[in-house]
Amino acid sequence: MSAKIKDVAKKANVSIATVSRVINNVPLVNQETKDRVLEAIKETGYRPNAIARSLKLQKTETVGVVIHDITIPYYAQMARGVQDISMQSGYNAIICNSDADSKKEEEFMDLFYQKQCDGIIFAGRELDENVKRKFEYMNMPVILCGVEDFDGKYSSVINDYNQGIHALMLYVKNKGHKNIGLIHGDKNRDYNAKKNEEVIMSTAKELGMKFDKSCIIENAFTMKGGYLAMKEMFKRDLPSVVICGNDEMAVGAIKAIEEKGMKVPDDISIVSLNSCEVGRWINPTLTSINHYMYDVGAISARLLVKLLEGEDLKEKKIIVSHGIIEGESVKDLNK
Repeated sequence: MSAKIKDVAKKANVSIATVSRVINNVPLVNQETKDRVLEAIKETGYRPNAIARSLKLQKTETVGVVIHDITIPYYAQMARGVQDISMQSGYNAIICNSDADSKKEEEFMDLFYQKQCDGIIFAGRELDENVKRKFEYMNMPVILCGVEDFDGKYSSVINDYNQGIHALMLYVKNKGHKNIGLIHGDKNRDYNAKKNEEVIMSTAKELGMKFDKSCIIENAFTMKGGYLAMKEMFKRDLPSVVICGNDEMAVGAIKAIEEKGMKVPDDISIVSLNSCEVGRWINPTLTSINHYMYDVGAISARLLVKLLEGEDLKEKKIIVSHGIIEGESVKDLNK
């Protein structure tokens, strides 16, 4: 028979209310009594009833999180930031992978509602109308993570993609490169891929760089995707530098280049729009944009916790700046 809270109280020689205060970390119990209660919990094997506790507190202390693709380090860093801050704040995170599937995103909203999550962090693809309707129906706090709500109804934490891409392309231009290519994801399925392509195109025009549409190859945001896209790029007029959607694609592209008997950066330069740890450990090391995705996730979690604790958010949109990681993958054509 499982131990009950009254068994702990009897063992520690305290009231049931005192045991409850210790379990809920209420700072009204002196350390000696707290230690005695904790020891009694250990000896009796008592396990607090989470359901009863949630009914009493009127919250489950859980947050629902939708992630675009947890296998991509870009999103994995974001998820880690969300989870770390959530746990530090006393909340458990239910992380669900959507695979850029709007139907899955809607199903996860229903799951969060059924589980009575206290709030939601949405880090899926672009925010569509069906998901918005789910938000309205659920009527719980929502923070958008890496996704922007152009209506301004929900608070969001986003990256300064435009400035990051501009800084990377200016870096490449200053190295003497004028002709660029792009390998990235399917812009019909991924809003960021579409947006990145548009920004690269406009920035190339602004900087006087050549960006031929024939040198835009789409594939998965993976090493294999980068490998296959680079092999396709060999069928075109090769640019002097290829911009990759992320470090994983860049690693795949470098493998394809090496198999062709060419070298990076001697024969062709490679840069990445999204950095991750792998870019620091390959040879040559990658030049890429650091979007500080852990911080994006962590800030999103902090904002949600503030909402859950009854605070008003002064800012509807927080923009996390970028950094350029200078590796060895870009040849200086000025020398």
